[in-house]
Amino acid sequence: MDYAPDILCLHLQPLVISLFLVICGFTIMKALRYDLLEKPKLPPGPKPWPIVGSLPQMLSNKPVFRWIHDLMQEMNTEIACVRLGNVHVIPVTCPSIACEFLRKHDAEFASRPLTMATDIMSSGYVTIAIVPFGEQWKKMRRIFVNDLFSPLRHHWFQDKRNEEADNIMFYVYNKRNNVNVREVSQHYCCNVTRKLIFDTRYFGKGRMDGGPGSEEVEQVNAIFTLLKHVYAFSASDY
Repeated sequence: MDYAPDILCLHLQPLVISLFLVICGFTIMKALRYDLLEKPKLPPGPKPWPIVGSLPQMLSNKPVFRWIHDLMQEMNTEIACVRLGNVHVIPVTCPSIACEFLRKHDAEFASRPLTMATDIMSSGYVTIAIVPFGEQWKKMRRIFVNDLFSPLRHHWFQDKRNEEADNIMFYVYNKRNNVNVREVSQHYCCNVTRKLIFDTRYFGKGRMDGGPGSEEVEQVNAIFTLLKHVYAFSASDY
């Protein structure tokens, strides 16, 4: 009876080895069959590593957008393909190609993944920016194109944008010290949106030098914090 476990292991060992060989053979055959199939032509890009693709290069080169831009300049191309794991990322620097993406193939590239973060930020996918392709997206796109971003509406809001540009220049002039350009541009974008939607520059009392008040600073910080977590990892998404 003392040798029963050893005898059982001796009987199971060939079975485990056979199972391992079958799995390896199936994986190799599947890989060879995939290589023999006619693959779609993809834009040029860096040679990816097996399985992980170009993830190691992406993680070691920050910021990522500058690494991709430098990579495309080295390859002398306006459209590239960077494989990250099993996902193909297609960066484009040519305006005409970008217009073709947005006009001719808008439906193919309009879909967005469903995540808990995007669901909360969009109040149940009722906006347009992070909404998956569907009837709600079509309705919101029609409203944006015909009402908000039409040439007539753009011309109508020109005075409000000019007014906000004058205000931000007044604020920069009054600082007379080092100016954080990123912070100023962020507040300018949010101030223009606030002016167009609410017809006001401040939520609160405002400041004499034309700078943002505490409420505006809090809003801008909240917006850009949300943008950092749009597609952040969440266990509930898997």
